[in-house]
Amino acid sequence: MRDLAARLRTIVRQDHGGASQTQRRELTYVPDMDGLSADPERAARTLGGEFIDDNRTCLVIDRVWEPHEWHGRRAVSQFLVGAEAPLALLDPRVAAISDWAERVVFFDLETTGLSGGAGTLAFLAGCGWFEGEAFRVRQFFLTAPTGERAMLAALGQVFDSASLLVTYNGRSFDVPLMDTRWAFHRTAAPTDDLPHFDMLPPARRLWGRRELRGGRASDDQDVEATSCSLSSLERSVLGFHRLGDVPGFEIPARYFHFLRTGDGAAVRGVLDHNRHDLLSLAGVMAHALSLAQDGPAACRDEAERLALGRIYERAGACDRALEAYDAAARGLDRDVRRHALSRLASLHARANRHDEAAAAWQGVLDMASPRAGVTSIERRAIEALAIHHEHRARDLPAARVFAERLSHDTSGRARHSAAHRLGRIDRKIGERGKLI
Repeated sequence: MRDLAARLRTIVRQDHGGASQTQRRELTYVPDMDGLSADPERAARTLGGEFIDDNRTCLVIDRVWEPHEWHGRRAVSQFLVGAEAPLALLDPRVAAISDWAERVVFFDLETTGLSGGAGTLAFLAGCGWFEGEAFRVRQFFLTAPTGERAMLAALGQVFDSASLLVTYNGRSFDVPLMDTRWAFHRTAAPTDDLPHFDMLPPARRLWGRRELRGGRASDDQDVEATSCSLSSLERSVLGFHRLGDVPGFEIPARYFHFLRTGDGAAVRGVLDHNRHDLLSLAGVMAHALSLAQDGPAACRDEAERLALGRIYERAGACDRALEAYDAAARGLDRDVRRHALSRLASLHARANRHDEAAAAWQGVLDMASPRAGVTSIERRAIEALAIHHEHRARDLPAARVFAERLSHDTSGRARHSAAHRLGRIDRKIGERGKLI
């Protein structure tokens, strides 16, 4: 979709450069509203908003949460993050932005469909930001599709004053969709130069993967995906449970019903849904940043500590990753402990702390079940210990034990390599015996 927006902007630039205002070909389509029974004034009264255009097609609706109000287990004021928060740990692309915390704007759309493209209309655009410790949500709602130009202009003013845009899956959907709409209307997209932080990828790294028994932490067959929808995270992370919420699949139908009847009550729940999404996004982001800042002691369980360690490792903060992995390895969940020990071993080996790496790999094997087959993570441990005892500790009998075990528990090329290693170790043992 972003490629389409880029092509449209190119057309716009060429059009502005070579054609007169009267010759310019219009790219937008305004649907015929004849026969629709929407009553704008009634909708404004029902939804509690004011019109921002003379045609009464775009409403602005404000709602403020005071600092002492609660959203789940936390007060709204606890969702406010400062410039010291380690945002770059969650997204290295914002590492060079020093003033990102000046005015953070949270952004979420409600649309007539999820396919994107020119036929998808964003009829509700919600923006949220902190004013002191209070949280303001400002929503722009189209009482008719012809109000899109007014909505885009109003959003442009909000984005022009923002230092950072925060979305949930907005890098793939919300922002490209709006960029396309700005291009259709022959206006520059205010998001082009605005730093953008999408909370979905860090959320998936923190809460979206749970290791199954054994296996590599990077192997798809050894992990199971858990839901990382914003509604799921607000329950598990924030302790916020919605009552009477409008399901996402109902939202387009409710808007079309509003267009046919003018019944503002049909979309009142959609506005509430959007408001809660924005406030939950602020809460989830604040919680993720607090974990990154406070370290494994702030995590709820060992699985979260393991995930936090991966975030540190990915950002190059190896000392903090070691701390998180070590904390995860001390938990009660055996599978998480195995994966944490494997990451500890890899980091120690990378830093040439080979004895510590070997101890971590041995810890993986100490938790292995003798009745179960050898898992991929245990196979890595056996191979690493065979190499360590042969080449570093120079304990050939111990190296032979691991090499022999490896030759029985692998197949194909891996078994051939293990047999080759076993033969080499036997020759070394024989040569050592001749010297004695």
